[in-house]
Amino acid sequence: MNAGTTNGILLLSRLLLAGCFLPPAIARLTNISGFAAALTMKGVPYGDIVATMIVVAEIVAPLALILGIAPRATASALIAALVITTGALHRFWDYGGLTRQGEQAIFLANLGVLSGLLFYMLVGPGAWSWQSWVGGIGAKKPAKKKRQSRPRAAKPKPAPARPMPMDDEDEYADAA
Repeated sequence: MNAGTTNGILLLSRLLLAGCFLPPAIARLTNISGFAAALTMKGVPYGDIVATMIVVAEIVAPLALILGIAPRATASALIAALVITTGALHRFWDYGGLTRQGEQAIFLANLGVLSGLLFYMLVGPGAWSWQSWVGGIGAKKPAKKKRQSRPRAAKPKPAPARPMPMDDEDEYADAA
């Protein structure tokens, strides 16, 4: 696959992931008190503060996702928001019948979105991103040319050790 195709697929993936977050975030923004009440009823402490943080993350982070700005921070914020909302609001094991099936489908879909965010965190935004165009962190920079060293003369090898000849007479025996 050539670089253009790869970067196009990465851009499409970023747009699709952002599309998973923006519409529900805008709906939550229009009724943030209802979202906070739902979180509080499900046992999330400080539901109003958590709801505000989630809505801000789900509006700002997808915009950064579309532009390809700060991929790790963006993915981390969306993963945190997704884990909290999925764990609190889509507890399919608490239900039965059709409600259970619906909540389980949403729960599993959110796991798929989570896997997409993990891939984005690992792979990054690609060359068709604001980060790459501005030349910021993670942009492809030309490799430094390696400075060649001058050739060195070969080091002389040490002479092999010769065994000392053994005389029949011991020189030191005569001295004693």
